[in-house]
Amino acid sequence: MAEATMDANELAALKDAAKAFDRARMKQIGSFHFAMVMGALTMWGAAETWAQVTGWAVANFVAVANAVVAGVVISSTIHEWGHFTGARLSGSESPVFEKPKGHFFMFNFPIDQNDKEQFAWMSWGGILAPWVPVILALILLPFGTLSGQVLFATLVTRAVGAGAFEVPIVRAVAEGGEPSAELGKATTTGRLPWSRNVGNVAGAACFALVWLIV
Repeated sequence: MAEATMDANELAALKDAAKAFDRARMKQIGSFHFAMVMGALTMWGAAETWAQVTGWAVANFVAVANAVVAGVVISSTIHEWGHFTGARLSGSESPVFEKPKGHFFMFNFPIDQNDKEQFAWMSWGGILAPWVPVILALILLPFGTLSGQVLFATLVTRAVGAGAFEVPIVRAVAEGGEPSAELGKATTTGRLPWSRNVGNVAGAACFALVWLIV
């Protein structure tokens, strides 16, 4: 009985240590992502201020370029955290990496250790999350500036592109497909570049609409 109790205590201690280690990795990657987002926004803000103060063409070009960078960084970061949040809410196996891969990828989702419902939660988290900065941008961005319009259009581009690629996969899995097979099919059939083009068209249309309205 004493040995069984000791084993149970050791197991509980190991689980607590694993949770603490996981939280430490989350904080580390979260700090890195926060710094990236804040840095991108600061660079855009500084460039836009430069453009407004001087009116120089080069300053406007830099402001627009930084708006695109900020839009990509913000959307990609939120997209990844959306996937992670969906995975964790469903109780999925989703170990956090020691360091982010490709700046944004922060966790592993072993498909063979998670079921289809957990895959759906993980997927929808990443599909819906990029629309949060789009909504916030509608409220907070200065649409009277060219770079503000470009930043908004970039956020829309990324959100639409993510949905165009991932929604058909989630639907196929819900209809009986296997997650790994559907992911492989989407990749080999060229759906990723197609979804990017869809996002680009949506972003361009959004930019044109905002530009006309403002």
